[in-house]
Amino acid sequence: MNTNRITVRYAKALYGFATEQKKDSVVKKDMELISEFVKISEFQNILENPIIFPSKKSDIFISLFKNKVCDVTIKFFKLLSENKREAYLGAIARNYIDIYRKKNNIKSAELLTAFTPDNKLKKDVSQILSEKFKSKIELTGKTDENIIGGFVLTVDGMQYNSSIAEKLKDIKNQMMNI
Repeated sequence: MNTNRITVRYAKALYGFATEQKKDSVVKKDMELISEFVKISEFQNILENPIIFPSKKSDIFISLFKNKVCDVTIKFFKLLSENKREAYLGAIARNYIDIYRKKNNIKSAELLTAFTPDNKLKKDVSQILSEKFKSKIELTGKTDENIIGGFVLTVDGMQYNSSIAEKLKDIKNQMMNI
């Protein structure tokens, strides 16, 4: 079976159950935490290791997340362990977050600047994007000195590059074509 289909099905099932329990937003935060955890190679190795018994993986998960995630997330991981699907946890978490965002009309956006964006700038950009896309915006700010100045804004995969580095590259290309 296709891994993407597996992860989407589990994510949809988790979203449905979390919604019934009125904990969909809490589970979303749990999935964001888990998404960060699976980036740690040791944790991912535990999930993918076929030698470690599923019950032991479940015990490890519970000990790591006991007071950090809700009961729905714990029950879900136990289900994954029983079905030997714990290796897909990271992809399931990402799919859950995507489903949650679609169902709640939330768009993700990233603002890349040469300096650390302050909260007022993030708030202003979020408000402008919210009005433009008629949806809630989850904005993250990142810093990259290589863009020299200006900004690069990415909203749901669409990118608007207004950086000085990009402008200089355009000028160079124009001069090369003369």
